[in-house]
Amino acid sequence: MQLEKLAEKIISGYVLTKDEALELYKAPIDVLKESASKITKHFFKDDLELCCISNGKCGKCSEDCKFCAQSRFYNTQIETSPLKTVEEFVAEAKESFEKHIHRYSIVTAGVRLSKAEIDVIAKAFKKIKEEVGIASCGSLGLLDFDDFVKLKESGMARYHCNIETSPNYFKSICTTHSMEDKDATIKAAKKAGLQICSGCIIGMGESVEDRVDIALHLRDLKVDSTPINILNPIAGTPLEHQAPLTEEEIERTIAVFRHILPKVVLRLAGGRLKIQSFYTKLYDFGINSQITGDMLTTAGLTVACDIHNALSLNKTLKRIDPL
Repeated sequence: MQLEKLAEKIISGYVLTKDEALELYKAPIDVLKESASKITKHFFKDDLELCCISNGKCGKCSEDCKFCAQSRFYNTQIETSPLKTVEEFVAEAKESFEKHIHRYSIVTAGVRLSKAEIDVIAKAFKKIKEEVGIASCGSLGLLDFDDFVKLKESGMARYHCNIETSPNYFKSICTTHSMEDKDATIKAAKKAGLQICSGCIIGMGESVEDRVDIALHLRDLKVDSTPINILNPIAGTPLEHQAPLTEEEIERTIAVFRHILPKVVLRLAGGRLKIQSFYTKLYDFGINSQITGDMLTTAGLTVACDIHNALSLNKTLKRIDPL
């Protein structure tokens, strides 16, 4: 594989194989950076998209995901809260829009919402569409096709359901639902006409091969946006003592994702404070979006900080729609 010509091949439509991706991961970091940057600039120029998330319902989750502060299996001392009201969601969306954020996503804890809770969120999306105009997204668990139809008709444009890790490693992270459940949810959302946001957490003990397999699986699912979370070990969870990834491991992983997913928006998500000293360097390895502001149960970087840093690097802040 001639790395100097790989970017041009991928831009022209070449699909990277697993063996090639594993070989690429070991390439000289400068070559990897240059190739990833070339692909990103071709498809996205210098555009950078900002999104924010609302902790719409927090804690008491029935699932045993080993990274999560909201699981009822672990004693993490977080504050729990019921589903927010329609008015609270609309007010948050307006505030986000006024801060020049491009997407607003409602995120809820639990394997799925009740029909009554879905009705509340549908009403919120409808009012947001009518009164605000910001792009609306949802991360509401393992919903079914009818739920997605209702939410899309109400104004939700994109559905978020992380696969979290590779199919091979998934059972090491969660036992209360499966990768097949995730896949079925994503396919139902796509069938309803929704865009798909699905990604992972890296740094949970997975191998390099697992990271490549994550990107390949997301390619098979034909996702539009991929959040890449850096594990932020939470005290009380099974991963609280997990060793952090190095800066270079993060850079290599993102660059390989960009080569496998050339037209997908790659979004920096959780763990922003862990990488705040070098996160803008990741734009050159394939990142062209980020969650701004606080995360669900952990702090993030401020919107003002993200906008200042992006503009200082001549990024064009805008919503990026699927290619």
